Amino acid sequence: MSDASNVTIVEIPTTTAPTAQTITPGHRVRLISITPVCLANLTGTTQATTGRSTERLDVLLDESSTEALRRDDRVDNTRRVTRPSPHAKRHLLHGIPTAYLLTADNDS
Repeated sequence: MSDASNVTIVEIPTTTAPTAQTITPGHRVRLISITPVCLANLTGTTQATTGRSTERLDVLLDESSTEALRRDDRVDNTRRVTRPSPHAKRHLLHGIPTAYLLTADNDS
């Protein structure tokens, strides 16, 4: 009493590993997986820097991220980030590693 079974073998196509994004000055970016955590998910525009490697860029936060950072109490727990002044519309973060930047050109 044996039933004949049909087995179908399907080849799964291989995929290449994702490559790191090339982040250059002038791109809209989102900060991801970064410490201090008060910077996580903030958005801004990368800025050209002089005399630094291409592995770090300055990020000019947009108005909503500047306001979010201003209101975040976690800023007081770190010396690496300064709270934006009350009248600043945009805040500049210096030397952010590009490994923590994700292009956000399509973010709204």
